[in-house]
Amino acid sequence: MTGIALTSDENKGYDLDLEIKRDGGKITHGMKLAETTHQNQALILVANPGEYKEHPALGVGLSNIVNDYELSSWRKRIREQLEADGQRISKLELTESGLNLEAEYK
Repeated sequence: MTGIALTSDENKGYDLDLEIKRDGGKITHGMKLAETTHQNQALILVANPGEYKEHPALGVGLSNIVNDYELSSWRKRIREQLEADGQRISKLELTESGLNLEAEYK
């Protein structure tokens, strides 16, 4: 999926990826468009339910997984959220050592 690209900075979080182009002092181009599938997945995974006003049920809240050893409910939540976003999951592995996810928009 193509959309508005965001930068990913560990210290600042996500912000618009701007590529300012000017013509005689006027801005003719600003926001960068790019493939956003992985970006959208990351935003869904880190968002907590209720953070998106227009979609209050959206978000996995992955930061809350710390010290939770029942990973099956987290796998289910990730699958539900990404499928609700229109993605087809081909691989979802969640272990104590990390997350391995392969998904694309239908």
